[in-house]
Amino acid sequence: MIVIPARQNSKGLPFKNRLLFEETASTIPPYLCQDVYVSSDDQQILALASRYLFNPIQRPDNLALDTTSTKDVLLHLKDTINPSPDDDIYMLYLTYPERKWEQIESFINEYKKSNAKSMLCKKETQVSPYLMMHDVGDNKGKQIITHDLYRRQDYPSCFEISHFMFACKVSELESLNNNLYNSNTLFYNIDDCIDVDLKEDLEKYENQNHS
Repeated sequence: MIVIPARQNSKGLPFKNRLLFEETASTIPPYLCQDVYVSSDDQQILALASRYLFNPIQRPDNLALDTTSTKDVLLHLKDTINPSPDDDIYMLYLTYPERKWEQIESFINEYKKSNAKSMLCKKETQVSPYLMMHDVGDNKGKQIITHDLYRRQDYPSCFEISHFMFACKVSELESLNNNLYNSNTLFYNIDDCIDVDLKEDLEKYENQNHS
């Protein structure tokens, strides 16, 4: 099953999921529409889901807060539709409007081929965490990772996680952390892409794709 989480409120860009819904919905082939579940507390988004012949799932208010994790949303969906433990969940955040079905399909194929219980995306990190510090105030800092390395070539290879796409077995969901991975999660490499959180991100996407 394909899951699209889409709550109503957003601090960075008000109603961004309304603005972005059709960018993702239109990429999904018609023969898969019956396998798509849209979890939302927004009646406008649920109406859009019905228009696309997706399955709208009314999300309770206590799971539509700024502090609500996506894992909690997926657990609610599991309890609502009661899938088999062996079923696969494929989640698509709406904040990646550049994502194409061909990319989703490649991700799904890799997930199935690897026999993974969960898979998330990764991308090249722009700044190594070995160079980063916690700001502890008074113009002082504390290493995020304690080390005494000084040559960049000695830093261990690092990557940044991305929720561009996510997959897991229903039976694995409980064991994942709130960022949707655990020690057994495999990571699928992607190129950097726009993740819409602010008005500036949306404008960048629109300028690149609709000019």
